[in-house]
Amino acid sequence: MRALMIARFSGDVEELTSAYDRAHRAIMEAGGAPGELRHHCAVGDDSLFIVGVWESEELMRTRFSSDGMRRALAEAGFPPMDNAEITVLRLHAVEPPL
Repeated sequence: MRALMIARFSGDVEELTSAYDRAHRAIMEAGGAPGELRHHCAVGDDSLFIVGVWESEELMRTRFSSDGMRRALAEAGFPPMDNAEITVLRLHAVEPPL
C-alpha cells in the first residue's frame, strides 16, 4: 500500500534549507530515491518539512535506513532522519493520479 511520509526537522530554517539543497542534489545525482513517487520540501518559521509519497512504507523505511542515504545526509550537513518528527500514513487518494 502506498504511504505518505511527513518529516519535520526543527531548527534554523536557513541552515536546514541549505543542507537540504546539498543533500537533495547529491541524492538526485546518485539516481534519486527508488520507491518515492512524489517529493515536496516546505519550510515554516522554525522547521523544514519533507513530504513524500512512497510505493510502500517498507520501501520508505528501507531507503532512510540505508547506509547510502545516511551518508548523503551527513555529508551535506543535513540532520539524520532520527532527528525528525516523522508521521507515516496510508495513502487513500492523490490528485492528479500517480
